[in-house]
Amino acid sequence: MKIEDQYADILQNIEASIVAVYKDEPNLLDLDVLDALDALIRVYGWEREARGTPTLRLSQRAQHVYDMTRNTCEWILGRESLRPSIIERIQFKSGEKTISEILLCLKKIRSSVHFWNKENGRQGYLTYIRLFLNNSG
Repeated sequence: MKIEDQYADILQNIEASIVAVYKDEPNLLDLDVLDALDALIRVYGWEREARGTPTLRLSQRAQHVYDMTRNTCEWILGRESLRPSIIERIQFKSGEKTISEILLCLKKIRSSVHFWNKENGRQGYLTYIRLFLNNSG
């Protein structure tokens, strides 16, 4: 089964948090999203390996994506409440998902950002995912 099918709910919820930032910050770039995703992948990878927490250096826009997306991931893991700005976009209830599943989904989204950025430029992924989420909801 493809990741998109098996984890559609997780992927859509994480991407909804990215779109929420894009709606707040129209100058957000795919690069900011990539920086945030790379940071999240490092943080959860270190947690899975019990290595502590890495030091992060993110731009203000990337930090906004990181914070919103991390909140969603923590909610998916059942460890945190969801921010009010995301609640109307949720696709499922939080549950006992694993860090490995979160990492798999974050890496899949990162791959999508690379693809759409290469296809359509600096906001290619953001434009695509905003349209996709608007059409699927």
